[in-house]
Amino acid sequence: MRLETFGYLPPLTRPEQAAQISFLLAGGLVPAIEHTDRPAPGDHYWHLWKLPLFDATSAEDVVAEIDRCADANPTDYVKIVAYDRATQGQVAFVVRAPDRTAEP
Repeated sequence: MRLETFGYLPPLTRPEQAAQISFLLAGGLVPAIEHTDRPAPGDHYWHLWKLPLFDATSAEDVVAEIDRCADANPTDYVKIVAYDRATQGQVAFVVRAPDRTAEP
């Protein structure tokens, strides 16, 4: 299943995720974290984890919040969504996927 931006690439490493988040923050985009246990390619709205991170200034802050979301929802996919205030556009990519290898 291919989900969101980067869906056709191998999963990003944590340093690659942090680099992408730094790029989004440098561009003035507002990050938000969403999660779901049943992703679908056409379902672009997942459960919002807290409010968007309007005050985020570093990738480390955002990654720490991603970790909290993943820890609280271990069977869910987690994605970062970055909103552009000027154009009302967004970009999103999956940052965590549950380990489904143990399922029957």
